[in-house]
Amino acid sequence: MSIFKSKSRFYFNISITQNINFFVKKIINFSEKKSINNNEIFDIYKKSGIYFLEHGRSAFYLFLISLKKKTKRKKIIINSFTLFEMINMIIYAGFEPVLIDLKENSFETNAKEKILEIEKDLAAVVITHLNGFNDDIFHVKNVLEKINFNNKNENIYLMEDCAVSLGSNKDGQYSGNVGDFAILSFNIMKNITTLTGGALIDNCNKLDINSSLSSFKKEKSISSIKKSIFVMLLQLLNSKIFFLFFFQFIKISHKYNFNFFLKKYRTDFKVFIKKGIPSEYLKKMDPLKKNLLINQFPKIFNDQHERIQKAKLYYDKLSILDCFYFPQKNFDNSNIFIDFPIICKNYELKNTIWEKSLINNIDIKNYYYTNCGNEKIYEIYKEKEKLINSNFIGQNIFMLPTNKNFRNKDIEKIINFLIETVKKWKNEKK
Repeated sequence: MSIFKSKSRFYFNISITQNINFFVKKIINFSEKKSINNNEIFDIYKKSGIYFLEHGRSAFYLFLISLKKKTKRKKIIINSFTLFEMINMIIYAGFEPVLIDLKENSFETNAKEKILEIEKDLAAVVITHLNGFNDDIFHVKNVLEKINFNNKNENIYLMEDCAVSLGSNKDGQYSGNVGDFAILSFNIMKNITTLTGGALIDNCNKLDINSSLSSFKKEKSISSIKKSIFVMLLQLLNSKIFFLFFFQFIKISHKYNFNFFLKKYRTDFKVFIKKGIPSEYLKKMDPLKKNLLINQFPKIFNDQHERIQKAKLYYDKLSILDCFYFPQKNFDNSNIFIDFPIICKNYELKNTIWEKSLINNIDIKNYYYTNCGNEKIYEIYKEKEKLINSNFIGQNIFMLPTNKNFRNKDIEKIINFLIETVKKWKNEKK
């Protein structure tokens, strides 16, 4: 008997009404006259330059091609456990990615040794904030400051990937304010969304970003309309009325490997690279999308507080089990908890939980990002023996819902399901 009435783990920060309003404005070619002061939207980045683009990865590419004009160095250090398109951007821009591992059962990295090993050919270090603040950035910043001080002719730049950490802060510093540059992402699954979208944060003003930005074109109205329709369809399918039926299709898709559907909404699916950067990534953000940010940003910290409380509820009840690791144990503003991550110590247990969750109509994520170093197309950029942790986490992770769709009683049901499933699995193994 199902314990859930199929509740969607997807949460959209804009309503269907807001999306329809955007759609209509694009259809009638409405021109938004109100100018946007960046400080009103991102007060935490008030001392920075902000460049809005159609994707977070586009913002990363803008940084890279600006950097390419200034350096002959070839290497960019980046976390192997990330969105594969981030690796692609490095290659498209003419650099070589250097993939580093996660720490054991953690979302943090340890980039110091690799920096010292290749510093003479190193152009930048990317620190990825996964679901919250990556403390490793402070160690990396200290190392780079010493290197740059002794070699003033050419800096090694520190880039923060804040695609899934907007709003997290540590000791009064927000993610995106520590490094020289940062990227933000506003796609439909983030805590702020513009359907698709991203931004480059420039904290140092040492690269000619505006010159590079000239190669980015205005997003065509038809493209924005198509994205609006796609998001509208997702919103409808994940609504209370339709999700009961949609989830049955999701279950069938997993059972029979309907990849054409699954690849539409998974971040770890079908890793590939093209001969050159796709033109869709060379677009500036649609002006109307910027206005979608205005009403969302003031709500971000209340939303973060609610997610933290739900994450703590998971941890308090599940940490008594000896079969899970928890990469995030700080339940404060250093984490935003778009989802709550748990790592199964046993891959067989992970598969059992996943199969039982589908049977019981529980919509949880059995993936996060992929270990890019495990993909054949990136083999030349990795040292296999040093990516063990990323591989283990990528294979054994679950992301549990923390959004507004799930009230505390729903969280309790998921917790009870996990405890019961683990108990039965252990008994069967005796």
